Amino acid sequence: MIRIKNLHKTYPLERNAKTAGTPVAALSDINLHIKKGEIFGIIGRSGAGKSTLIRTLNMLERPSSGSVSIEGEDITALDNSGLHRLRQRIGMIFQHFNLLNAKTVAANIDWPLKITGKYTPQERAVRVSELLALVGLSEHRDKYPAQLSGGQKQRVGIARALANTPHLLLCDEATSALDPETTQAILRLLLDINRKLGLTIVLITHEMQVIRNICDRVAVIEGGRIVESGEVAEVFLHPQHAVTQSMVAESTPFSAEAALLPPPTAAGHPHLRGLLVRLTYVGDITYQPILSSIAAATPALITILQGTIARIKDTPYGQLLVEIRGEAADVAQVFTTLDQHNIRHEVLA
Repeated sequence: MIRIKNLHKTYPLERNAKTAGTPVAALSDINLHIKKGEIFGIIGRSGAGKSTLIRTLNMLERPSSGSVSIEGEDITALDNSGLHRLRQRIGMIFQHFNLLNAKTVAANIDWPLKITGKYTPQERAVRVSELLALVGLSEHRDKYPAQLSGGQKQRVGIARALANTPHLLLCDEATSALDPETTQAILRLLLDINRKLGLTIVLITHEMQVIRNICDRVAVIEGGRIVESGEVAEVFLHPQHAVTQSMVAESTPFSAEAALLPPPTAAGHPHLRGLLVRLTYVGDITYQPILSSIAAATPALITILQGTIARIKDTPYGQLLVEIRGEAADVAQVFTTLDQHNIRHEVLA
């Protein structure tokens, strides 16, 4: 669907005594492949370059070098006429909605249909009604943006972005201006649209929870570079880069504080060696009593210090912080059994 190769974007900086006109690199050597029909997340902190990156996908930002191909077409080579046709195949929703305040909900959704000149008023009216039903706003069609809640405004923005039946939907911090409950409702709507229409969605956010709830894959951007990417479950549960580790730690109920505590002493067994271990379960095994079975089958002592069970999109997962105390052979048997059940384990101390 989308291939980004060796993408660079620099901005000229006005000459002054400190900078001497040195250009600023917003994006450096970006390489990504986004598959048709997936929800792909780009996450980073403020100033990391994520907004610049998503705007290169419809050429609102022209890269300084490199290429962006969508459905096999290098969009960096398009002229103004080609870009006009491209943007009719790409919908975009924004953080602050960008609605026309003097137009009704229905008229806002109708506007991108009207300016194409392709449709009769009757065809446009049918399409607007379809989109209002899709986003759950049929009864609000004659209201104005000032009469809507934030979540309702974003639903209008989504309907408007879908008006011309795009192949790609870009979401620029689409939920960051919303409260948590409304954010979840908008994310469920985007997931429903993705499944019903097979629409490819690329979203940028600074919130790991958004990525965890609906994305299939994710790229982490920092300083204009992609520092880590992959399946959301892998990146979320086993972050490799320091930036990713920090963002995950801020968003997960599984606290790292317990890992800083000295391992407790097993009552009556002070001579046994103790290890602080983080266990990660993914999939159906999350709900199986594997740890109880292991504890019953080995002399090793297993103490649960902390744990959580949650979901990454449709995938259940669990993480436990445990102390394993026992003779070396018994501890080795525990690790062997964990490996047999595809439970990842990391010795922390």
